[in-house]
Amino acid sequence: MGSQTRAERYAEAYLSAHKDFVKLIRSLSDQQWRLVGRNFPERTNDEDENRPVGVIAYHVADGEQFITNRIYMMLEGKPLNPVNFRATNSQQAIERANVTRDEVLAMLRSNEETIVPRVRAIPDAALDVEHETPVGPATIAQRIERVLIGHMQTHQGSIEAAIS
Repeated sequence: MGSQTRAERYAEAYLSAHKDFVKLIRSLSDQQWRLVGRNFPERTNDEDENRPVGVIAYHVADGEQFITNRIYMMLEGKPLNPVNFRATNSQQAIERANVTRDEVLAMLRSNEETIVPRVRAIPDAALDVEHETPVGPATIAQRIERVLIGHMQTHQGSIEAAIS
């Protein structure tokens, strides 16, 4: 059996974190779905979890494609425009206040099918190339670790803190 590329290892790390997140979402009761999230371990990137757990879960599912698309924009040498996440998240909380667990799980299933192959396809040589981002220079590897995987894990911590 040949050794995995770094991109394949990142795809597996994403998939593992993703499966943990899906397992958590599946386990939530209707009451837990409606609880207000908690900032855990702290408020990150000026995101406030003062929204229902279901909206946070939707935010993660919706964000996975957005984040992956931005990673590909970096690979293509395209600039990443700044995003006002506070406004976007606030609007999303209003628009998705009644999102269902089934809707989120369907999005997560679809994301797994599309994102894993996209991460695997990233050339290893591209992983350590530094690119300008709205928050400063970052490599593709850093964006995968900190944003694609880290974003999901941060919000998972917030959901777990809310339901505990």
